[in-house]
Formats: sequence, structure tokens, C-alpha cells
Amino acid sequence: MNKILGIIILSLLLSGNAYAGVNEPGSGPIASIIDVKSNYSENLAQVKKKNKHLIYYLSINNDGGWAGWSLYVKKIDEKSHEKAYKKCVKNAAKYTQEDCFIFAIDDKIVWNLDGPAKPKESESAESKAKREKQAQLDKRPGRFFEDQPDASDDYQIHFIYLLILDGKDSELDINGWIEKKVNKVNDKFLKFSAKNKKSNGIGQQFKLDMTKEGKLDVTFVRMNVSKKQLNVPDYPSKMIYHYLRQQGFNNPKKVYATFTGFKTKHGNSDGGEGFVPMMVIYTPAVKTSPDMDLIILHELFHSQGAAYGCGKRTYKGAHVKGSDILGVNTVTSSVDSRNDTYYKHDIEGCPDLAKSVFVTPTAKDSWDPYDVFCRKKRGNLTHPDLYTGSHRCKGGAK
Repeated sequence: MNKILGIIILSLLLSGNAYAGVNEPGSGPIASIIDVKSNYSENLAQVKKKNKHLIYYLSINNDGGWAGWSLYVKKIDEKSHEKAYKKCVKNAAKYTQEDCFIFAIDDKIVWNLDGPAKPKESESAESKAKREKQAQLDKRPGRFFEDQPDASDDYQIHFIYLLILDGKDSELDINGWIEKKVNKVNDKFLKFSAKNKKSNGIGQQFKLDMTKEGKLDVTFVRMNVSKKQLNVPDYPSKMIYHYLRQQGFNNPKKVYATFTGFKTKHGNSDGGEGFVPMMVIYTPAVKTSPDMDLIILHELFHSQGAAYGCGKRTYKGAHVKGSDILGVNTVTSSVDSRNDTYYKHDIEGCPDLAKSVFVTPTAKDSWDPYDVFCRKKRGNLTHPDLYTGSHRCKGGAK
């Protein structure tokens, strides 16, 4: 099964040229060079202990993402290069969706950091024809393929309806389903927050990306990825994250909230993922669930970095002990009766969801989750324990 998956991913990334980067040194600047060199050095130390050779392949993208693969071998030959390359490409499918090239052989870095970036593989004529045909079929009245001009330049949640290459179009972006669901979820947040003991009856809502006509702005995106190619061993949120950023969904003042038209390979075992600065709802897995609204709210809270490491009941990677919207195994609406870990907790120097720039009314001492958890600009959030499972920007908390 793993061998078949590797071949599928190779064809996805390289458009039929199965060995494009085999035995070929990389070229171009690497944004994450410090992390890459650190990982390479760790593997080099290990391979020397084992008295073997090291082949280190690397994949990078324009978003600063990277994925590498270190192969320890007794002999460096074409076969070992092919093996290292395939392993790297399989790993890159989750993190960069780009080709792999040699970074280093043993203790010699062969990647030309001062050279021009490697050109991307051109799309095959057959693949281009299929994509263009599907693009024509996807055109529907009222559908947007780009983020529309904003009604305001404030921080806001932008929504995406995401399909895979061979996915069925249920038109959730244009039949009103996503808009109704989002408004319902935001109303629940308003009621829950208003009932908090420290709210004095004043609730909050998320700031939503609206068109100038007053409608929820929902963008339609069809990934150039088939169902088989999507089912990487891990959850696909990292692939989705990088794909969307490559398509231009990278405004730091926006959280990108995505409703998919597909399940993960894990089926109904997980309805969503959330992390700074996005969330994903695997719609078919939870569309009929009575808890779907709370699951969406759960992931929206994760997109704000909650729950925070400095919270009183935070545990198991950004979740909350006990019954709560951010509970681990079940979500409940008990945030309206008791919460002292991520919402209006009064813990000095600890992030508070109620003061996020993405909620309204907005606090005077508001804070930006992207600044704190991605740019590491902590400001007045001085608590030593901020970071938990959802503070990875390119990772995720379920």
C-alpha cells in the first residue's frame, strides 16, 4: 500500500516525470535554512555513529515550508538515490507539494544556496485539458473563485468551499448552506459568551469576511488533487494549508475557515482540524451530526490558538479537561456556565480569546494570534507557557 501511495504522490507532484530530482542537487535560497541545517546536522551525527553514508533530499516551497528525508545507507548508488528521493517526495506531499532535490551527501552540502531556484515541472497537456474542462463545469451563477473586495480592512474570518479534483460539487457556497451554518454558529458564540459570569450579559462574535453587498464572502477552490492522492498517511490539513497559501490565501489579517466536500481517509473519526491561522471542517463526516455547530466553533477557537498553555485546565495539546467546547473527546456548550482557561480567565500575561482581534466587540488591549504564535511577537503576553498543540501555524490540533 505504501509503495502504491508513493507512486501516486510522485505522479501528482512531478506530472509524470517520476525521477525529476533524482541525483540532482538543489538550487536557490532556503527560507528555513536554519531549521534545515539543524535537522541535517542531527542526522549527520547519527549516520557517523552507525558508520554509514548519508543522502539528504530536500523539498521547499515559496511559502517557506520544507520537507526533508535522510537515508542512511552502506553504499551510495543510483538505487539508494531513488529510494531517498521517493521517500522525500512522499513526505513533501504533506508539507510543500513540490519536487525534491539533493541537499547534502555525507558531510558535504551540495545545494547551491546562492543559485537560481529550480524551475517547476510544466503541466502535461492532458492534465491541463482536464483541469480546464473541470474549471468550466465549476462555473455557477453567484460563485466566486477569488476573495472578493472586503467591506472593511479589519481582521476577519474568510470562508472557503474546497473540493478535490474528482469531488462532487454540492454547491454549498452558492446554495446558502455555508452562510446559514456560519451565522448559526456565530449566534451560538454570542449566546455562550454573553452567559459567561464576567461578560455582564455582553456577548461576542467572530468578525466575518463580508462582501460589499452584505453577503458572507465564500470562495470556491478545487484542488488539483484526486481522492487517492489526498489520502496521505496523516490528516491532510498541512497539504490544504500549503495549497491555499500558494493560491494566494495568505492575508495575515484573515483566518481561512474551510469546508471541504470530502472526508479524510480516517472517515468519520475526525470532523475537523484547527490551528493558527486556519481551520478545516470535513463536511461529509459531520454534516448530519447534532454537534456540528459545536465542532465548527471548536475549530474556530483553535484558529485563535485556544486553549492556551497557561490556562488552568488546558491539557493534551490545546484542549480542556472536563466538558467544554474545547473538550478532547466530546464538545459541549458548557462554556456558557463555566470557563476559566481560555475565555475571560484573568490570568496575567496569558492569551484570552475574548481579547482576540478576530472577535467583536474588540478589547482595547486586543492581541493578534498570528503575531503571537507565528511571528512570535508576544507583546504584553508574558506568561512563560503560551504554546500548546494549536500553536504551530503549519501544524494542527484536532
